[in-house]
Amino acid sequence: MVTLFSVVSRYGTTRLKAPTAIEGNYQLQIEPSEQCSEPPALELRLQQSGVFVNGALAAASPEAKPAEAGGEPFALDGRWRSPDLDLIGRSPAMTVCGQSVERVAIAGTHEGDSFSGQLTFAGLPAPLTFESEFIPTQTSATEASH
Repeated sequence: MVTLFSVVSRYGTTRLKAPTAIEGNYQLQIEPSEQCSEPPALELRLQQSGVFVNGALAAASPEAKPAEAGGEPFALDGRWRSPDLDLIGRSPAMTVCGQSVERVAIAGTHEGDSFSGQLTFAGLPAPLTFESEFIPTQTSATEASH
């Protein structure tokens, strides 16, 4: 029994690694394109439990405001397979690039404190390319200074 415990412990120590922490808020900078010359400012908020990720995509500007007052951000579910993040979700209608959208898929790659990738909105003919920047919170800024 001691030998089995020793083998399992050694395997876990050398082979099993916790996923990188990606939880937090990210400001998305969407590249202008033919279909969207003035892209909206969006914020992606991520919560993480191991490889499982929940998120919310919210408008950070009037160009991407919820279609109705009290509209909620996208409820996103997905997986984190370092360095790749895949999320998909549904929400009340939101206007993005002049189109009403209700579904979104996000496929991104994580590097340092940022993501880059594509947003695919149902209702838009092509994906939008984005880069993001991590938004430090007051708590994380205070912890970093100590």
